[in-house]
Amino acid sequence: MAVPIGTYTLTDLRANRFQSVIEFGLDNINTILQRDLDAHNQIVTELLTELCEPTQDKQRVYGASIDGDMVEVDEFARSASKRQVVGSGVGFPLRNYQFPIGWDERFLKRASVSELAERAIAAQTAHKRKLRQQIKQALFLSTNYTFRDINSSPIADLAVKRLANADSMAIPNAPDGTSFNAASHTHYVGSATLTAAALTANVQNVIEHGFGERIISAIHYNDAAAVAALTGFVNAPDYRVIPATSAAATRDVTNPANFYNRFLGIFGAAEVWVKPWAIQNYVFTFDTNSPMKPLVQREDTVAGFQGLRIAATLSAHPLNAEFMEAMFGFGVWTRTNGAVLYFANATYADPTIAV
Repeated sequence: MAVPIGTYTLTDLRANRFQSVIEFGLDNINTILQRDLDAHNQIVTELLTELCEPTQDKQRVYGASIDGDMVEVDEFARSASKRQVVGSGVGFPLRNYQFPIGWDERFLKRASVSELAERAIAAQTAHKRKLRQQIKQALFLSTNYTFRDINSSPIADLAVKRLANADSMAIPNAPDGTSFNAASHTHYVGSATLTAAALTANVQNVIEHGFGERIISAIHYNDAAAVAALTGFVNAPDYRVIPATSAAATRDVTNPANFYNRFLGIFGAAEVWVKPWAIQNYVFTFDTNSPMKPLVQREDTVAGFQGLRIAATLSAHPLNAEFMEAMFGFGVWTRTNGAVLYFANATYADPTIAV
């Protein structure tokens, strides 16, 4: 029988239930785990690109439009100078999360290869769950807050903003010159029920700020039937159905069996997608192709602290570790590239997001 040739993966380790960690070799396992963590972090980064821009910035200035009118004068007159509105500071949190793995000396001497792999897979699952939770909080909670940044130097209090929420902070003008009342303009809107008019207004709330390359309305899978029943909604083609040769070309096909991440159809200017980070009774609309993403994902300035990693006590013994760690945080950057519709009440209410 030929000996299999190839590279070990975490799946191979998981299937090895009878060989001990010591017998397999600590160095071999560490190489496999590090390779798998690199792949996990790369996949996570790619999945976040539709919503987030990666950054090491702790804060930026979200700009305002330079405004004013030219005044006709005669040869002796001088127009009066006007004070310009400046942008507002936008802070991005950075938090440290741990998942206990307990790979101490006693565990490594007794454990099988599969037991170690199971803990690594559990840490990756917990990492993705925490990412989804923090994305939900950044998108759907409507109140600004102050974050004490203890994970960088010097320690500072950062003003973390939400989407445009009538907080009187300057809002850039629309491309056609339309200005917005920063004290009343909000991207968190309530509706007593889900209607075509309410969803249209939600989409328009983003488009009116100049976004429109690829508008997406993200919904929870439990709301898919209600959204698909709205007047004007066009269902996405089913990949199991072969269209007639005379049928118009379609942009995409969808797998209806994928409840959590699928293209549902078209409503007005927006593609409607079921997303795993969406919340029931809420619609989040944004322009995914704009370089001005709704969120940024802040990571540490030190490359070794970025992504999910094994937090070893000694780098010479990388598997002697009690925890896996990930340092990250999400904050709103482009406050106008995103609008939330809550369709269970005429007044917007923040969702309860489990910690």
